[in-house]
Amino acid sequence: MKILYVQHDMRVWASARQWSYTTHMAYVEGLRAAGHEVLVLFTSCWSWAPKIVGDHRFDQVWINDVTHVLGQRPDWEAPPPLTESDFAWLATLAPVRVGIVMETLHYDPADYAEVPELGRRVPLMQRAVLPHVTHFCVVDELDVRHVENWGAQAVWTPCHVPRRFFRASRPDVDAPAVFIGSGYARRAKYLQNPRLAGLLAFRASGEHATPVPQLFDQLHNPVREQLLASGYRQAEWEHYVDTAQQVRAKLFDLFLDGLSNSLATVNLPSFVKTYAGRVVESMAIGQPVVSWRIPGHPQTARLFADGEQILLFDDDDPDKLAAALDRLKREAGLAQRIGAAALANAQQHHSSEHRVAQILTWIRNGITPKYWN
Repeated sequence: MKILYVQHDMRVWASARQWSYTTHMAYVEGLRAAGHEVLVLFTSCWSWAPKIVGDHRFDQVWINDVTHVLGQRPDWEAPPPLTESDFAWLATLAPVRVGIVMETLHYDPADYAEVPELGRRVPLMQRAVLPHVTHFCVVDELDVRHVENWGAQAVWTPCHVPRRFFRASRPDVDAPAVFIGSGYARRAKYLQNPRLAGLLAFRASGEHATPVPQLFDQLHNPVREQLLASGYRQAEWEHYVDTAQQVRAKLFDLFLDGLSNSLATVNLPSFVKTYAGRVVESMAIGQPVVSWRIPGHPQTARLFADGEQILLFDDDDPDKLAAALDRLKREAGLAQRIGAAALANAQQHHSSEHRVAQILTWIRNGITPKYWN
């Protein structure tokens, strides 16, 4: 098949790093591994979209991500949002249009009170995206029903990692567990809890000690601007996309390195009601994960067996997290066993190549993927 892949991208790494490679160009790796011809279009180069597409028509168009691509951010940080007319144009290019949703669509009242911006996403998506997208991939299992109630098709798609990043590592039971991510208000109690002192470290992502983030910023600013100022040439565009993917992949590799040399990766409670990318990403390198138990999500609960492939703690409770980390330290061989079992599970069920093949099968025949044995 011929597939147009539209990727929403940020112009500076300080913002772009919030969206991992696994929620970015990993889909392209999966599509190409399945033997499909993929043309990539970045939203930061949207002015070139008609030139890049030319007179091509496609079997499918994939748009990632159809919520954040509508958001309004400063020019230095992100490109202008796509509009309904942009999605209407994309709809003329292929009979199947796939919209990837990387965050929860519906939140609790307390979430909306803390971050009012969350309430803008669904109305925007319903107005600009819904009329022009035929299939939605959502990360929150409960959003399948919401999208189907709007009259579109939807499938739950948990996080995935390209196979080339999988590798074994050995947890360090003498080191603290690590959390790499945003320390917003609801997570402050974990940083301040005395029982977690020495058990949990808030660590900067591994790439920050390298010059690679600066390469990202140079590529997405002066280099991109010079490219757009010149006349469009297909070979130069393909070289730019390939370079951007290589830089992104290197940054991801450095992030994975930053998860190593620790007791475990901790997945703290978040606004998004699914396992954050760091869960499967850690498993892909054999790193044990200790995560909050996400309430009211029965399919998510089936992804990994508690005590075998993951350790879970309940009730958004720092003391219960501390107890789980204590157990991981005290119980001989437990961290290594959980890390190894998690890696085996991820290799079987959560590679990007496997996930994209599942999505394509669902589009073709409507069979809902299964993510466990």
